[in-house]
Amino acid sequence: MRHYVFLIILCILLTLTGCGGGNSVRHIPHLGDTPYQQDSILVVYATNPKRALRLLDSALLLGNISDYRGQFIRAKIYSKSLMEQQQDSAILICKALLNHDSVRNEPTEQANILDMLIATARAKYDNEAYLRWATQKAELCQQQGEETERWRTEADIGLVMTNLGQEDEGLAKLDEAISHLDSPGSIDRMDAFVVACKRKINALNGLQRYNEVIPLGQRILDRLDHFESHIKDYAEDSYRLSWSERPSDRDRYLDFSRAQAWGFMATAYSHTKNPPKGEESRYLSLAKKYLSLFDNSGYGKTFSARRMIAPSQMALGMYDEALVTYDELERRMAGDTLNEDYAIILRSRAIVARDKGNFAEALGYQTRYANLSKAVSDSLHRSEAHDYAARYHAQEQQLEIQEKQAEAERSHIISIAATVLAVLAIAFALYFFRQRRIVSEKNRALVRMINGTSFEPVKNDNSDLFNDIDTAIRNEQLYKNVNLQRQDICDRFGISRHALNDILSRHAQGLSFPQYVNNIRLEEALQLLRNDPTKTVSDIASEVGFTPANLREQFKRKYGMTPLEFRQNQ
Repeated sequence: MRHYVFLIILCILLTLTGCGGGNSVRHIPHLGDTPYQQDSILVVYATNPKRALRLLDSALLLGNISDYRGQFIRAKIYSKSLMEQQQDSAILICKALLNHDSVRNEPTEQANILDMLIATARAKYDNEAYLRWATQKAELCQQQGEETERWRTEADIGLVMTNLGQEDEGLAKLDEAISHLDSPGSIDRMDAFVVACKRKINALNGLQRYNEVIPLGQRILDRLDHFESHIKDYAEDSYRLSWSERPSDRDRYLDFSRAQAWGFMATAYSHTKNPPKGEESRYLSLAKKYLSLFDNSGYGKTFSARRMIAPSQMALGMYDEALVTYDELERRMAGDTLNEDYAIILRSRAIVARDKGNFAEALGYQTRYANLSKAVSDSLHRSEAHDYAARYHAQEQQLEIQEKQAEAERSHIISIAATVLAVLAIAFALYFFRQRRIVSEKNRALVRMINGTSFEPVKNDNSDLFNDIDTAIRNEQLYKNVNLQRQDICDRFGISRHALNDILSRHAQGLSFPQYVNNIRLEEALQLLRNDPTKTVSDIASEVGFTPANLREQFKRKYGMTPLEFRQNQ
C-alpha cells in the first residue's frame, strides 16, 4: 500500500513540475505532432521566408519550441533575407543570444550563433564585421580543440582578407585551409573542405579570375562523388552533419553542394573572357550544361540559388530567364531596395534593355542604378535602416526582460519540485533499506536452518535394492544427466516401472521418481554452493542436471530462497 501511495505522490509532483502557470513552462510534443516545429520551419524558409516566420510565431504560441530556440530560428531566417532591415535584426538578435545564460558555457551554441553573424556580415558586404566574427569563432574553435571547424573558419578569414584588398595573404590563407582539410575519412572534414573551396571560389570570382574557379569546382564534385561511393568510410563526427537516423538529410546535402558547384562552374565558363583558342564553343556548351544541372536540382529552385545564378543567365544572354529571376528577387525584397542587390538588378535590367534596343528604358535603369549606388554608399541615406534597427533593438530588450522573468518563475517552480522530490527520495531510500534488512535477516535464518538439516539420503536397511539404486544414482552421478528417465533405472536393475514406484513409495518418503532425483540434485547443488564459491549458479545448475531456471525454481520451492540468496547469506 505504501508503494502505491508513494507512486501517486510522485506522479502528482512530476505533473506539477511540468506546469508553471501561464506560458512559463511549455509542453514540447513529439516532432510528428505538428508542422510548427524547428525542422519544418527551417525547411520552409529556403523557399518561403514569410510563411516560415508565420510557422515560427505559431510554434511559439503553441509552446512547441522554447523562446531561446525561437529567437535563434528567427535570426537564422532574417540572416538569409535580402532585406537589409531583417539582416540588421538578425545581427541584433545574435548579439543578444551570445549573452544568453544557455549560451555562455556552451561553445557549440556560441559557434552556431557566430556562424549566423558571419553569414549575415558576408551578405551585407560588411567585411570589417565579417573579419571580426570569423576571427572570434576561429579563436573559439582553437580553444576547444576543434581543428576541422577552425580551418573551415580560417577559410572565411582568407575570403574577407581578399575582399579587403589583401589578395596574396587572403589567397594564401585559403590555400592553407584547403590543404589542411584535403583528405577523406570524415563527414565533417569533407564538408569543411567543400566550404573552404567555395570561399576561395567566391574570392576568385571577386577578382574575376574565373579560369581558376573551374578546377576548384571540379574538386568539390570529385569529393562529393568519392563520399557517395564510399559512405561507410566517412565517420560521423560533427554536430553539423549527423545522418545516422535521417539519411534523407544526406541526399539534401549532396543536392545542395553539387548544385552550388554546378552554379560555380556555370558562372566560370560563362564569364571567362578569353577562353583558350578554339575552346569558345566548348566553354559555352559547358556553361549551359552546368546551368541546366543547377536549374534541375532541388537547391536550384530556392531564392538564394536564383540570386546566385542570375549573373550567369545574363552572361549567357538568357535575358528572359534572368528577368524572371530578378522579378522574384524584387518581390522578396518587399520594397527594401536600398542595398547592393537591388543596384545589381537595376544594372542588369539596363543591360537587357540596351541589348534589346530599348535605349530610353536602358537610360532610365542606368540612371536609377547610378543614383542608388551613390545612396547606398552615403551614410545619410542609411539612417532610416539604422532607425529600424534601433526600434527593433528596443523591442528585443523588452522581450529579453520578459524571457528572464519567465525563466526565473520556471527556476522557482523547478527548485520547489526538486526539494520535494529529494525529500521523497530520501524517505523511499530509508524504506527500501529497511525492507532489504528484513529480507536479509529472514534469509540468514533460512540458511541457518538449511545448514542444520541432514542431507543424508533416505535409506532403509531392509531394502538392499533401494540402497543399490540410490548408491548408483549418487556415486555414478547419474543425476547429472538431464535426460535421466525412470526406464533407465528399470532397465539397469531389471525391474518393472511398477516395482520401482513401489520401492520409492516405501523407502523414499513417497516421492515420485522425478521428485526423488531432483532432491538428490538439490542436495548436490547445496553442497557446491556452500563449498565452491568459484562456481557460478549457472555452472552448478549444469553440473547437477538442472537448467539455471529450474535450479532457481526448485531450490526456492524446497528451501524458501534462491541459490544466489543462499550464497549471499551464508
